[in-house]
Amino acid sequence: MRKPTTEMRGRKGKRESSNFKATVQALVGMSYSHFPLILPGVHPLVAPLIMFRLKRRGYSNCRVEVSGSGLVVYADR
Repeated sequence: MRKPTTEMRGRKGKRESSNFKATVQALVGMSYSHFPLILPGVHPLVAPLIMFRLKRRGYSNCRVEVSGSGLVVYADR
């Protein structure tokens, strides 16, 4: 029986890493026209900033969920 290597153990249950470029793009150039909005590669710490911007633009019932590959944004106008 083969022992699991570090690579094999590290991949099990681990999310994809966040992407700096995708995170900046979500903050600066995000279009708020269609929901749910899927933001792949965006860091979870950006969620409160996204919520703040949505509320300032008049959206209600806002929420941001962390998925395995990024963030999913929900809002109603």
